[in-house]
Amino acid sequence: MAAIDDKIKATKLIIHTPKTFEEVRALGLEAASIASGTVTKINETSVTPNEVIQYNVKRLGMVQVMNFGLIFNKADEGDNTVLLIPGNYLTSQATFLVFIPIGPKDAAGYPPLKRFSDHIKASLS
Repeated sequence: MAAIDDKIKATKLIIHTPKTFEEVRALGLEAASIASGTVTKINETSVTPNEVIQYNVKRLGMVQVMNFGLIFNKADEGDNTVLLIPGNYLTSQATFLVFIPIGPKDAAGYPPLKRFSDHIKASLS
């Protein structure tokens, strides 16, 4: 398993919080805004009320390089559970003479996902 795969898996979160689905969604929009940069942007793509919020990371506004989601589980008693689950992502690797790989693999969606994950973790902890 490549190092970038391990880094992306490390962004997975399981947090217990008293916040409601709408509060978590607002935090997700805030985190997406903060984590977006000039080249890569995080967009909320779909919402299933009280269950799932899906996001994608687009590079240069055109190429989807990653997707991930927040899963919300409402508890009958106690704190609700929020999971951040990374989805599919594109990797790249520098090459020499077109076909000889040099250096480690990279994922353009990893830095914004890491910032998003850190912000959500700090906001819900």
